[in-house]
Amino acid sequence: MDDVPLKVKLILYIGFSVLIVMAVTTAIIINTSTTQNEELAYKKSIEKASNYANQFNSDMQSNMAIARTIASTLTVYNSSDREEVNDFLREILVDNPNLIGTYTGFEPNAFDGRDSEFAGTEGYDSTGRLVPYWNKIGGTMFVEPLIDYDTLDYYQLPKQLEEEVLTEPYLYQGELIASYVAPIMRDDEFVGIGGVDVSLNYIDEIVSNVTAFEEGYAFTTSNEGILLSHPVHKEWIGSKTLDDFNDPEISRMANDILVGKGGHIETTDPTTGEYSIIFYEPVRTGNYSFILVIPEDDMLADVTALRNELILISSLALIFMAGAAYLVAMSITRPINDIVSNFAYISNSALKGDLKRRAETDVEVDFRKIPSGLNDILDSLQTYSDELEEANEELKSLDQMKDSFLSNVSHELRTPLTSIKGYTQNVYDGTLGDLNDQQKTSLGTVMRNSERLRRLVDSLLYVSQAQAEIIEYDFKECQIAEIMNNTVMDTIMLVEANDLHIEKKIPSGLPLIVADKDRLVDMLNNIVDNAIKFTPPGGMITLGAYEEEKYLHLTVHDTGIGIPKELIPNLFRKFYQIDSSIRRKYGGTGLGLYICKEIVDAHSGEIWIESEPKEGTTVHIKIPKPRSTLEVSGSKE
Repeated sequence: MDDVPLKVKLILYIGFSVLIVMAVTTAIIINTSTTQNEELAYKKSIEKASNYANQFNSDMQSNMAIARTIASTLTVYNSSDREEVNDFLREILVDNPNLIGTYTGFEPNAFDGRDSEFAGTEGYDSTGRLVPYWNKIGGTMFVEPLIDYDTLDYYQLPKQLEEEVLTEPYLYQGELIASYVAPIMRDDEFVGIGGVDVSLNYIDEIVSNVTAFEEGYAFTTSNEGILLSHPVHKEWIGSKTLDDFNDPEISRMANDILVGKGGHIETTDPTTGEYSIIFYEPVRTGNYSFILVIPEDDMLADVTALRNELILISSLALIFMAGAAYLVAMSITRPINDIVSNFAYISNSALKGDLKRRAETDVEVDFRKIPSGLNDILDSLQTYSDELEEANEELKSLDQMKDSFLSNVSHELRTPLTSIKGYTQNVYDGTLGDLNDQQKTSLGTVMRNSERLRRLVDSLLYVSQAQAEIIEYDFKECQIAEIMNNTVMDTIMLVEANDLHIEKKIPSGLPLIVADKDRLVDMLNNIVDNAIKFTPPGGMITLGAYEEEKYLHLTVHDTGIGIPKELIPNLFRKFYQIDSSIRRKYGGTGLGLYICKEIVDAHSGEIWIESEPKEGTTVHIKIPKPRSTLEVSGSKE
């Protein structure tokens, strides 16, 4: 080493020492920071799950309090006025929109000793017992007698246990509900119940919109593991249990939920197929659990990004410090120490997100580029951050302008379009004079395209109204045959112009449905319009309907080009089209099936598509039958 220049020795000693210290410090910082952020992510997820669990727990305590109020009121009630009791139950149902039903049920002759006088009369069953059930299942408030109280838990459990009961979720007339029931006790003797029913659909509506990080989602289960909500698989609600997934970790979670225990597991999510962290917290009052599912990569994405950023920044810091060591070795001067100290201060500020700090440039001329270069980097980062914020604000403004533009244009086009269509119809019908065949053919083309433009305008208007949440529906009794006849009349010119055939297969005697007739016609028009566009000349479009136990099942079948199965789940998304070549060849806005889905959802129905390429397409729609029709069918059975 005696022959090695002092400059090289200083570079080696100082440089090596700095590298070792920086490497160790960087490793400690990275490990500490990532561990803290990982713990924060876990804590954040657990708190989110707990908060929602507490929210639902509060709701259920409120519902049980109402049931308790009914029972306690009727315990001390001595007037024996059945009408007054009905008014009391109805008023509670009106004052509490979250409830779907209120009721009481008394043992034989336990209310007023006059059961035989009311047997078989309106609002009573054959026993004449006071068992009114006020409910608004289906949307309309009405009263009917309780059913199956001799066997079902909602009556038998409070009677046997003589304490308040919250039932397991169950399906009643297509609604997933839970019953909150309190016993009516007089002189320590059970005489009846008071209770309320709550639809659990609101849980699905709330929980389906819960998000965590970028890709996380939530759902709820009963203490038996029955799914009460799910953002993707609605068909699982009320029918699938956690044990059905055949996953040891999920089964362990199900066992914890059964005993009201919270926690988290790590396993492959059956919905997404991603390795995920699943947090679960009990809802104490209802014996339910709130479950939060977060992909591990998503949950720890910030931690990974932070670690990578720290590695990159630390690597840059190591390079700069090596350079600083070289300068120290060259001159051992104060300015070098000042620069290193200033650089460390700026680096720490930048690591904490403060990009406004700037390095001191009043240094020796030989070293002035170091702080200046750092300031240039910070200036560039600050400018980029400001530009991103400005661009984000501009995008929000443009999105609002787009929605306003669509709404205004749709309204402005409807009036002149109606006039164009009306006057064209008058000319086409010969009201304003005779036409030759060529003129009539041309006017037919104008009428078809006017109708097509009207549908486009209506679609845009519907979407803008949906965005603003101002769509109104006019539900009335109507015949499905009349709705399909209207669709055929609306589309027959376009069908014939495309050299297609359309037919109906509608059996006689179908029951009435309660629906918005015009909206259903619009829905079928959209579906038939799609069938026309994608069916080659000479093809057939068939409209069908048949009755099921709880639904009228409508179908629209065509002999068109069909759809690949993997694309079908996307068809009901707004503005979705299969690909650009399809859009160029067949036209369309990608709104038709989105609007159909919105209309069917508004009718509490279902819609899905079955199709194979080159085998045609069938669109299925299920519309619920009215409650009165279901009761008639049940009585016949």
